[in-house]
Amino acid sequence: MELLALTTDPSGEHRLATIHGKRAERYLGEEGDRTGGHPSAVAADRCGRALAARLSVPFHFACPDTPDELARWTG
Repeated sequence: MELLALTTDPSGEHRLATIHGKRAERYLGEEGDRTGGHPSAVAADRCGRALAARLSVPFHFACPDTPDELARWTG
């Protein structure tokens, strides 16, 4: 799964991270909180939200239930 930043100036798509399933499981640890679905989706959502909050920018996870989809969102 790719965590991307979409920018308007300059216009483009920028890869921030690649989140692999096994690494996501290790990141999530023993807590077992998988309410968001697949471990890579949960890890991507948490990392993306934390980064967006830090940078004061919007965050949107277009397809958390099907994280392999290539949906894009600009807001």
